[in-house]
Amino acid sequence: MTIAERLIARLREAGLDLPEGSRLVRIYPSPAMRNEGAWSWSAFGPGGRELQIGSQYPMAELLAAERLDTMQVTSGPVSSDTEVFPAKTCRGCGRTTSTTCRICRKPYCESCLTDHHHEGYGTPADDR
Repeated sequence: MTIAERLIARLREAGLDLPEGSRLVRIYPSPAMRNEGAWSWSAFGPGGRELQIGSQYPMAELLAAERLDTMQVTSGPVSSDTEVFPAKTCRGCGRTTSTTCRICRKPYCESCLTDHHHEGYGTPADDR
């Protein structure tokens, strides 16, 4: 079973609607485009119809993640896409979050991020 086939099975388990015959296609954005959020793969249904599901995270990284999460992203005036990403848990309280500290890149929910500081940015750094 290929990485794409295993990820399709995992995405179906996560509740995404991927009909039989769906396939995941790598897109190969440049590193600069990926840093801006460009997808590294996209899902296509039978007959090549784009399903508007994809991610900036590589397929192998999503397979290795403990949990997956999704987010609706508006891509036009009447269209929205579903982006898949590894679910992160807050280092402070353990809840699922998509927020990370801009300095250390560790995941924090918004309320715990308020108390999280680094030297030179308010209070001394801590190990939370």
